[in-house]
Amino acid sequence: MKNNSFSIERLGMKARMNLDIIILPIAFILVVFLMSVSTNFKFLSPTNIGTMLLQMPELGLFSLAMMLAMTVGGIDLSVISTANFSGVVMAYMMSRFVTEGTSAGTSIVMIIGIVIMGLVIAALLGMINGIMIAYVEVSPVLTTLSNMILFEGFTLAITKGRPISGLPEAFTGLTSKGILYIPISFIIFIIVALILRIKVKYSPMGKYMVLLGSNKSALEYSGIDVRKIIVKTYMLSGFLAGTAAVIMTSRINAANARFGTSYLLLAVLISVLGGTDPDGGYVRVGGVIIALFTMQSINSGINILGISPFISTALWGILLVLTMFYRLYASQKKDKWLSDMAKNKQ
Repeated sequence: MKNNSFSIERLGMKARMNLDIIILPIAFILVVFLMSVSTNFKFLSPTNIGTMLLQMPELGLFSLAMMLAMTVGGIDLSVISTANFSGVVMAYMMSRFVTEGTSAGTSIVMIIGIVIMGLVIAALLGMINGIMIAYVEVSPVLTTLSNMILFEGFTLAITKGRPISGLPEAFTGLTSKGILYIPISFIIFIIVALILRIKVKYSPMGKYMVLLGSNKSALEYSGIDVRKIIVKTYMLSGFLAGTAAVIMTSRINAANARFGTSYLLLAVLISVLGGTDPDGGYVRVGGVIIALFTMQSINSGINILGISPFISTALWGILLVLTMFYRLYASQKKDKWLSDMAKNKQ
């Protein structure tokens, strides 16, 4: 009985410390209910759920990449441009070297090699961001905004503004096929998210990232090379953007310099809504996943109802502003609770 009450007490303390533990799941259930009723339950149709599972991985990966940058007190506005550059390089290589005359075995080997190359390129682009922020000491906003334009310019130079399409079936099958009706791309996303959660929560690198965002001076005094942590974080962010590029290019069966531009605002919104502190030092991978499901449910319901995409974009902006106000309120409540608890112990 004592252990039972202790567990309940700990759960209550955790809930007071982080209101998202209660708010996010309730918000998700409420959104699913409202969208189901308003669409006459078309929202819960197998076709719509399958479409949602197909669309979520790339947005989820962009959100996780944004989450990592925010964890260290930064931001990565270049995630979409990084993904598009990586996707265009992969699509160009596949369309040029994996032709109809290529044998199945050779095609698979070449596709794997090209995908690895695309991921490496994305990680290197992330490294450029990290070096500029850590060593040149340019602000994260200016760095990633400048590189967003730079990467997009290189991509436009390669494509001349036209999409590269006609990719091999072995590559597009990544999103067109599934296991037990679950798209392979969604399974890849869940695996990546689980690995990232373990890395952030239990690895030294993850703990350094959180400490860097919350107390940079303390990390420096402890002898940790803060600049290397920043570079590694942005490399990982770039790698996740590259993974999103693989999935996005496979799903669309093409690559272009401006695919997925609407994802940038959503990635920021989902990261913040999921519990990531924009000032750094606090991150919740699980919260980001719940926020992703919530936002995808809203987006899907809006599409079924036939609401204008321009109104949807305005809605995302309003939600982001409201989320920031909520974060301020939650932070004040948390500080008040901690202060009251400290007084009671005296």
